[in-house]
Amino acid sequence: MTVKEIAFKLEDLQVKSWALNSLTLAVRDAIVEGPNATSNFDGALHVLTCMTSELEGEMKELSDALFEVIRAEKKGAA
Repeated sequence: MTVKEIAFKLEDLQVKSWALNSLTLAVRDAIVEGPNATSNFDGALHVLTCMTSELEGEMKELSDALFEVIRAEKKGAA
């Protein structure tokens, strides 16, 4: 992955993180402030967990790619 590709991927992950945070806050408010039983939110919490896990995996891939760029630069400088 090139530095440019990594930068675009990072931007994409930032947008996903913002959206996930917004969704989490909305679900939290619905659970805490809403008139519904908390069990009604099991599906929403499952989706949030899946989305968080996916985002974590994408960030790991990006981190690995960045360290690969660093290793390649060190080899080129040596």
